[in-house]
Amino acid sequence: MTKKIILLLPLFALMGLQAGCGRQYSKGKYIPADEIILRSDKFVEADLQAIADHLSGSLLKEEDLLNKKPTVLMSIMTNSTDEHIDMKSLSDKIRTELFKSKKLRFINETLRPTAKEELDYEAGEYVDPASAKKKGRQLGADYLISGNIVSIKQPVGRQEIVYYKMTLEMTDLNTNIIAWTDEMEVKKRFYKRFTGN
Repeated sequence: MTKKIILLLPLFALMGLQAGCGRQYSKGKYIPADEIILRSDKFVEADLQAIADHLSGSLLKEEDLLNKKPTVLMSIMTNSTDEHIDMKSLSDKIRTELFKSKKLRFINETLRPTAKEELDYEAGEYVDPASAKKKGRQLGADYLISGNIVSIKQPVGRQEIVYYKMTLEMTDLNTNIIAWTDEMEVKKRFYKRFTGN
């Protein structure tokens, strides 16, 4: 009996380690996606949502620019802050808000290599010519949408002021002139909490 217990001790120890190393969450629940919870001085999802909503809304007010339903390419979104910001998520959020308006058409630039490969395949001998898509029929972009985000963090005594500014612009591909631009500023204040004795 003692021999069995000695053999099982490493197994019990391993089980204890696994239980201690795992994440310890007791209970969870869904919360609204737009609920703002500020627990970090980093760029958070509420900042992303506010920026995307403001800038897409601003562009959608430009009726003279959008009355012909231009074809648009989401271009470079750059991050000039000192922290990691998921610029693709920000770009996708802006594009989704603009797309919902049905006032712009978007080129799917990420699928260009796959689309080219499929067109090459359909031009071959394996696809019925009546159903094959013809080359040279894709639309070119009228405008490029690009943007940049910057930040400033300013500690003042027990406070820290965090500032972000996102600039978005739409450039006419025919003339390389900026046809529209706007910016969104986010400013947050945090207080340091001292812990200990």
